[in-house]
Amino acid sequence: MRESLRARLLFWHVATGIAIIAAFGASVCYLTWHTRLAAIDASLQARLAELRDGVRPTDDGQVDLILGPDLRQQNEPGAYHFIWTRDRVLIDRSWPDVTTAEPGPPGLRFHDGRRELVSTAASGVVILVGFDLAGLRGDVWSLAVALSLMGLTILVISCVGGWWFTGRALAPLDRINRTARRMIDGDLAARIPVDHVDTEAGQIARALNNAFDQLRGAVERQRRFTADASHELRTPLATLSSELQWALARPRTADELTASLDVCQRAAGRMQAVIERLLFLARGEAVAVRTEPVRLDEVARVAIEQVEALAYASELSVTLEAEPATIQSDPERVLEAVTNVVTNAIRYNVPAGRVSVSVHDGADAIELVVADTGIGIGEADLPLVFEAFFRGDPARSRDTGGAGLGLAVARSVVEHHGGTIECRSTPGAGTTIRMRWPRA
Repeated sequence: MRESLRARLLFWHVATGIAIIAAFGASVCYLTWHTRLAAIDASLQARLAELRDGVRPTDDGQVDLILGPDLRQQNEPGAYHFIWTRDRVLIDRSWPDVTTAEPGPPGLRFHDGRRELVSTAASGVVILVGFDLAGLRGDVWSLAVALSLMGLTILVISCVGGWWFTGRALAPLDRINRTARRMIDGDLAARIPVDHVDTEAGQIARALNNAFDQLRGAVERQRRFTADASHELRTPLATLSSELQWALARPRTADELTASLDVCQRAAGRMQAVIERLLFLARGEAVAVRTEPVRLDEVARVAIEQVEALAYASELSVTLEAEPATIQSDPERVLEAVTNVVTNAIRYNVPAGRVSVSVHDGADAIELVVADTGIGIGEADLPLVFEAFFRGDPARSRDTGGAGLGLAVARSVVEHHGGTIECRSTPGAGTTIRMRWPRA
């Protein structure tokens, strides 16, 4: 690919050079021919004027021809003249080697490789002056050959330089190709060496390196996501398998079987919840969302009612301060998002703590804020709170702390409805989740 591009660039470089050299050479030859021909025409005009002055009519209707020595002698090589009477009788000629027929109409002309000028003098005398263009053609041809040899030399030097410069210019592409092949082979840490970031190639390399960084991060997140998902499902599966093995090991009483089935049911419910949330996150925007006007203050009230038992068990107080506010959304999805956020605030709170939920109808957006007095989140973990399987408190078990999918689902729902979600937290003081939706 690189060599093919290099060859194509060199081809167009050479083709452009040939066109420029040919146009330059043709222009120089044309200007030389035109300039020299204009000088010859001026010389013919001057010679014609001298010959016309030498024609003197007589009283008997004849003409006398009085020519100076300059006109009699061939001081200018290639110049000649012919003079005829009114009856086309040749009365004078300067160059016996030149033969011409009738003088033809007055004016300038090319004839038999010569430049000629015909005019009429006194008593109808016809004068023809001419100049042999063989010397001019030879000079122009020699100039064309010299220009061609010079252009060929320049073209050869240009080809060598062009091949070298295109190689230097395409070197970043070669580095990009090698880096891409290393990444294909599994080296996701490979990056393109950037020598000069202020050049176009350097800017492209830097942009690709940034893209490679994002790709590596996405792959690492996918691997972490897969590992965490496997772990989330492995625990309830192990519980389910061990309970079934225990129940089938020997005959059990009805109470023992009921207790074992209850454990299996909870494990299956946990797996179902994890799988449903994983499917929701995996489908993302592919999920068809039905939107309708939804009272966000009513959604917040229902979400608090659903987690009331969990708050009571944790000895927490949950308060609601809501203004009537309507958004355009899927009511079930928005309820799930708000419930997840409130549930998260309860789970990561402190004993006898508080959770406050507020809904405000702002001038440009509807805002729902969930604030708690919990353990808080460290500054290093804040960018990760909306990632799947993230837990702000690693000390919590997976059974009491959840699967770490609640905030990830909440972000997916809010952003899919055109809103935004953000988190602010202070370790030991609490966390605030702020969700904003455009007005309906």
